[in-house]
Amino acid sequence: MAGIVTLLAFAVPVWLCGAVVLPSLLKDPAIRWPLASTLGAALAALAAVWGQGFATSGQGTTGQTPSAPSVQATPARAVAIGGNNQGAISTGDALVPAQPTPAGPATAQPPAPPASPPQTASASGERSITIGGDNSGSLSTGDQPGSAHP
Repeated sequence: MAGIVTLLAFAVPVWLCGAVVLPSLLKDPAIRWPLASTLGAALAALAAVWGQGFATSGQGTTGQTPSAPSVQATPARAVAIGGNNQGAISTGDALVPAQPTPAGPATAQPPAPPASPPQTASASGERSITIGGDNSGSLSTGDQPGSAHP
């Protein structure tokens, strides 16, 4: 696209100046056409600079890069987490039991893995849980084995 704009920025002013505007001012074509070409070259240079800026700014691309996580939980009792989860999540009526803690003297735990970048997460069903990263906590939707929800 930038190439076409640059070409048009040269050709249109050269033709307009050389064939339409300058013939009434300058009768000699040996002066008129070089002057028209110089004006066209100057405008084409401006268009080329614009085209280079347009191409490197990302405005000419259609892909999108998310700058922030996209997290959406719209139905009742839905949970959406764009990153990692370390706690208990319950979308049902019953509480989720807490993770058991080790008894005895405190021991040094290995360092946690680096957090992964937030992801896109969308919980679209009632009592649904969606996690865009890793989960280390307990999860419960309140569903019992063998039961069906309407």
